[in-house]
Amino acid sequence: MEQKEIRLNANKRKSLVKDFRRHVEALDTPEKEAFKQARESATETIASAFATAKTVVERRFPLEDVATLQDLQRKHNTINAVGKDSCFFFKVLGEKVLDNYNDEVDKAKHFSFELDGSVNSGYDNYYSSGSSNSGKNFAYAMYREDMKRIGLNPDCNIENDLNNVEDSSSYRSRSSNNPYLSQCRNDNNDFLSGKTGGKDFYQQWKDDHELHIIGTGGCRSRAIPCSDLEFQKFEMMIQAKQDVCLKHTKWIETVVARVKAFENGVKQMTKFSQVEKFASLPSINWQISPDILADKIGMDLVVSVEDLADVINNIAKPKMTREEKILAYKKSMGMVA
Repeated sequence: MEQKEIRLNANKRKSLVKDFRRHVEALDTPEKEAFKQARESATETIASAFATAKTVVERRFPLEDVATLQDLQRKHNTINAVGKDSCFFFKVLGEKVLDNYNDEVDKAKHFSFELDGSVNSGYDNYYSSGSSNSGKNFAYAMYREDMKRIGLNPDCNIENDLNNVEDSSSYRSRSSNNPYLSQCRNDNNDFLSGKTGGKDFYQQWKDDHELHIIGTGGCRSRAIPCSDLEFQKFEMMIQAKQDVCLKHTKWIETVVARVKAFENGVKQMTKFSQVEKFASLPSINWQISPDILADKIGMDLVVSVEDLADVINNIAKPKMTREEKILAYKKSMGMVA
């Protein structure tokens, strides 16, 4: 069989755009490196902040007192004075600050060590220990590779925001009625909560950052005093988590921009050879997926008279595997003997 010039259609272009996205994400770019460094820094900063939180909480609620109350709880079912928490309301006694409305308020904030805890930093930020939108973005960024590996989209919120910027006229409808975005979020959260059979990352973060608290009621009712220096360490944790989200966004913005440029360009291409020429450019160096090459071999062959007889005689015989198609392509291109 001899090859003919292969023409592109909508399905081939769609497959090529998807594969180019894979290629762009794999590139070592400054934006990607900044994102990875931000995650490493956040991991260290969170660990340091939690060590400080442990000191502050146990200073307020000594372990000896906790043990005494736990003994009483075991003896009397009606006593429930001790519990564990991973969200804490810290307050610098005697200190005042200005909130977002320029009002003077206590220097006090909630600081959540949960994976999806809020990463907002305003003094008017009410109780938000978990399941916050900003916290979800942090969670997606921290476990991005794990999620991509099983076909999830941890970049869905960023991509949705970029689409809203491009088409501000439909912002409300895009945000409130986007089945794809809703499905992505549901699938991502099912994975992170272990509902798909894996590890429950949400629970793991809670377990790793729990401390004993004496008292009842919500997080907001337990104002735990700390020094200004200790408070600054907790704020550094929030800033580190915010930086992870920011660097994730900046990287994906560049990825999406490159992919969109290619998507617009490939619409102007009519032949597969044009894509191959583009991919082989030293500045691009894109190894097109073997799956696409196999599909190319399977669909784009010119059959000679002699080959037609072979095709008829080979009916009912096993079809070429993907590996055989790839090998046939390489042989036709002189890539292998």
